[in-house]
Amino acid sequence: MAGLGIRLYTDEMVDIDLAAELRRRGYDAESCKEAGRSNQGIPDAEQLAYAAQNGRAVLTFDIADYLSLDADWKAHGQQHAGIIISPWVRDPGELLRRVMWHLDQYAPEQQHDTLLWLSASPQP
Repeated sequence: MAGLGIRLYTDEMVDIDLAAELRRRGYDAESCKEAGRSNQGIPDAEQLAYAAQNGRAVLTFDIADYLSLDADWKAHGQQHAGIIISPWVRDPGELLRRVMWHLDQYAPEQQHDTLLWLSASPQP
């Protein structure tokens, strides 16, 4: 398996092809659509709960909602498998490189119950 073991769940805002591309490269990734949870108006809080129950960190472009959710979960003593927030990245190849770099740099215990920003990957 590629990466250091973070299991990833991509929310509705992230292109569903990202999860498939990550799996092709040996990462454990599931899209919201693959989980049967897209286009149903499921609130972000329920998406985070689903990811947490399945031991998956959430990748999202939804900065405001997930910053708030992380603070709310911590205030109530709840733990999640991690939140990875990214600014909107339109280029699918660039997003893939950034996510792979993140998954190769952080272990599940570093991501657990932590909100981290997806940074630009170093250029090859």
